[in-house]
Amino acid sequence: MPSIIHITHYTHTHTHTHPPYIKTQIHRKRERVLLLKKEMMMSSERQLHSFSSSTLTVLISVFLVLFIISQPPHHHHHHASAARIMETDNHDPFSDISNRVNLSVYYESLCPYCANFIVNHLVNIFQTDLINIVNLRLIPWGNTQIQPNDTWICQHGIDECKLDVTEACAINEWPQVETHFRFIYCVERLHLMNKHTQWQSCFASNGFDPKPLDNCYNNGLGYQLEKTYADETANLNPRHKFVPWVLVNNFPLQQDYQNFVGYICKAYRGGYKKPNACKSSTISTSLTINSSEAAPISTPQVTNP
Repeated sequence: MPSIIHITHYTHTHTHTHPPYIKTQIHRKRERVLLLKKEMMMSSERQLHSFSSSTLTVLISVFLVLFIISQPPHHHHHHASAARIMETDNHDPFSDISNRVNLSVYYESLCPYCANFIVNHLVNIFQTDLINIVNLRLIPWGNTQIQPNDTWICQHGIDECKLDVTEACAINEWPQVETHFRFIYCVERLHLMNKHTQWQSCFASNGFDPKPLDNCYNNGLGYQLEKTYADETANLNPRHKFVPWVLVNNFPLQQDYQNFVGYICKAYRGGYKKPNACKSSTISTSLTINSSEAAPISTPQVTNP
C-alpha cells in the first residue's frame, strides 16, 4: 500500500507540475507565437493599407481623366469694340459663311455724309446679330481723281488723301472686319466732331500698334491699295453718283442706302436662323434683289514690290 500511494502521488505530480526550466521554455514559445501573430497582423495591415492607397490613387486618376474628357471645349471669342459701342455677344463664328450677303460701302474718309453713315448707321451690324449673315467691305476712294501726271485730287483736300491711304492700310493690315472697322469708326467719329487731325489718338484708345500702318503708308503699299480701289470704283456698273455708295450683293441702293438692313435681310438666302435685326426691319422700296446678280468683289491684298 505505501508503494502504491507513492506512485499515485508521483503520477499526480508529474502530470500537473513542470520543472522551472520547462516553464521557461513554454513561456518563451508562447511569447514567440504571440510575437509571430502580431507581426503577421501588422504585415497584413501594411499590405491592406498599401493596396488601399494604390487603389485609391488609380480610382482618382481614372475619375480625373473621365472628368476632363466629359468637359465641352472652351472657345474664346474676341469681339472688337469702337469706344465699346461694338461689343456684342451676338457674333456667331459658325454662322452660314458661304451664304452671307455682301455689303460694300464706297466712301471718302472726310466726307461728312460718309462719316455719319459709318458712325450712326453702319455700326448697327455689329451691335446686333446681323453681322452673322454679312460680309462687309469698305472701299475708301470715293470721288478722288487721278490726274494725267499721276497726282491725286481728293474732294476734301490733302488730309483726305492721307486718311484714305491710312484707312486702306488698316483694312489690309487688319483684315478681320471687326478690327479695321473699329479703327475706321474711331477716325470717322473724330471727323464728325471736327477733330480729324487727332486721328492718331485712335491707336492708343483702341490698343493698336501704329507700326504696321506706318510701314504700309511709308513703303508705298498704301498707294498701291488705293489705286486698286480706284480701279474698282471706276468700274462700278452703274457708276457711283455720290458717296457713300452702298451695294448689297452688288445691287446699288442709291438714295435708299440708309435702309441697307432691310435689303440685307431680303437678300439673305442661307440656312442660318433669321437675325433678330431682320424681324423688325422693312424695306421702303419695291426693288427686288437677286443674290446671284453679280459675283462678289474680293478685298485686294497687295504685297510690297
